[in-house]
Amino acid sequence: MRLARFLAICSLTPARACTNIIVSRGASSDGSTIMAYNADDANTYGSLVHFPAADYEPGAMREVWDWDDAIYLGSIPEAPHTFNVVGNVNEHGLMIGESTFGGVHQLDGHGTGAILDYGSLMWITLQRARTAREAISTMDSLVQTYGYASDGESFTIADGTEAWLLEMIGKGKERGAVWVAMRVPDGFIGGTANQARIRTFPLDEPEQCLYSADIVSFAQRAGLYPAGAAAADFSFSDTFDPLTFSGARHGESRVWSVFQRATGGALDEYAAYARGEELWHRMPLFVRVARPLAVEEVMELMRTHAEGTWFDATDTAGEDVGAGAGHSPYRMRPLVWRWGGEAYVNERTVSTQQTAWAAVSQSRGWLPPPIRALLWWAPDDSGTAVRTPLYGGARAIPAAYGDVVGQVPGAGQPYGVGGDALHMDLRSAFWVYNLVAHMAYGERYAEAMPLIAAKVGEVQRRLLGAAAATDAAAARLLAADAHSAAAYDAITRFGVQTGQALVEEWRGFWMFLFARFRDGVTLGAPALPLCSRRGNYSGCACKLLPSVREVGYGSRWRARIAAETAARTRKANFRAEGRKVQLMAAKGRAGEAEVEEVGLADAHAGGGGGGAYASAAVLSFAAGVVCTLLVGWAGGKYSRHVARRRADADERKFHLVLDK
Repeated sequence: MRLARFLAICSLTPARACTNIIVSRGASSDGSTIMAYNADDANTYGSLVHFPAADYEPGAMREVWDWDDAIYLGSIPEAPHTFNVVGNVNEHGLMIGESTFGGVHQLDGHGTGAILDYGSLMWITLQRARTAREAISTMDSLVQTYGYASDGESFTIADGTEAWLLEMIGKGKERGAVWVAMRVPDGFIGGTANQARIRTFPLDEPEQCLYSADIVSFAQRAGLYPAGAAAADFSFSDTFDPLTFSGARHGESRVWSVFQRATGGALDEYAAYARGEELWHRMPLFVRVARPLAVEEVMELMRTHAEGTWFDATDTAGEDVGAGAGHSPYRMRPLVWRWGGEAYVNERTVSTQQTAWAAVSQSRGWLPPPIRALLWWAPDDSGTAVRTPLYGGARAIPAAYGDVVGQVPGAGQPYGVGGDALHMDLRSAFWVYNLVAHMAYGERYAEAMPLIAAKVGEVQRRLLGAAAATDAAAARLLAADAHSAAAYDAITRFGVQTGQALVEEWRGFWMFLFARFRDGVTLGAPALPLCSRRGNYSGCACKLLPSVREVGYGSRWRARIAAETAARTRKANFRAEGRKVQLMAAKGRAGEAEVEEVGLADAHAGGGGGGAYASAAVLSFAAGVVCTLLVGWAGGKYSRHVARRRADADERKFHLVLDK
């Protein structure tokens, strides 16, 4: 019964199991606030939202559609004027992200007649508020007026001055929601990952804490907090989202991983808590960073898979067969599975393959509003993605990142490319980024991921430099004219052209990876250059012949395969055939023989290694055979060679299948 209950709880995963980081001005290297937001949802098409600024006549209404379920919830009056919104930032430097925590089921707002789900709440607020405090007030007003149609959410909210964490949950069948918001202290960072984190909070410090007026009384009325208990002892998390093993292991462990890196390893004492063991020993809500973080360092935090920690699933210590031959941190879902009457878990890391988009944004309070918010955005897995820069004041977005339909009605772009969550379009950034990411999944992780990481770093540094130059140019124009059309055109053009070019570059990068890692081997640069002119054929080849490395498996996997499949896979007369292989290698007749010879050495040494490179001599020989046919020299020599190869055919048959 306990196992069944545990699995039932763990199966109630939120539709968007996201990870957020929020960085105060004093914790960033340039004095900006920074927000990182991975929107993790396997069935969402990762397209970029754009709501242009607009004016509305009195009586105009706005349709509200549930972001998760894509169903119509109702309509609310439009504001007279709405601001420009790109992704999760607006033209005034306001930024909002989220992570679902769910909470107690009786307060779920789905199907209650409420109109505002959490996704619409974010985007409507971005269209109506200029600052973080305005956003908090706007969100409260909206849900109290129109009802909250979701379950529990953590929102990260920041402007150019302040950074906040707001946690909200509905009232079930009652209209409205209860919430509390805590300001991130200067020099500190916060994080949230599918577990409510705010516990007790100050009741009379509005500079640091804001909350709904009935937060305690509602909890008492709902039977979730004792009627006679003190308001000062009230804990939002313990009341509305009691911590469970899964909340710690699959949620708080991500926050711990980020905090541990940002503090230089200062959170060792909370490792057992993050493992789901010491649930009573809760982590701090915010932590002071060891040193201020640059925006690219926050991007890097969002690319992590808990490497180097107890949660590291890459099999670096040789203790997790689930990593496969490629030593991958990724696992097939679900997160919780069972075998032999026991429940087991896969680790849930910051970077995950189910991400719809990954955003890191900055709000620079010293810059003019149109360029105050700089959004670094990418679709798909944050661990393999390079982020493109877009400004909050941009009047258009790259077509490759757009979507004709949109995340919700009104957020799409008529110029967006085709494709959706089930139909591929190679013009779409979402699909191109997926192609690159999938090259790193499974058995290719150990080889492909370092190449992807290096490429991401190279391109990201280039884009950071380009954005800095655009900042400076646009700031000069806006200093002369706050409404400079040239400035708006410049930042829009920069975002569109950069994004489009990046998708082209990323498509080419996928083609490079695919060509390199195909057909069970790894291909590299050819041993011989192409012949450049007729008549000079020394040390060159008439066509491209890449080097080929047979990847094979490490010693642990060889041992498992040998133990589990010996009846089918063990070769008879292994040593006798090995001598023939070595003889053939000495005669220089077969590249396959050299591969097998190395395999023999591994076997005699007790394992290790994983295949061998074909030698330059073998490739030179193969290229020479082809070229003799084309240019007609040494015909007799070629005939004798063919006859000799035919005589050896029976002995070599099993070797040929190694490469064929």
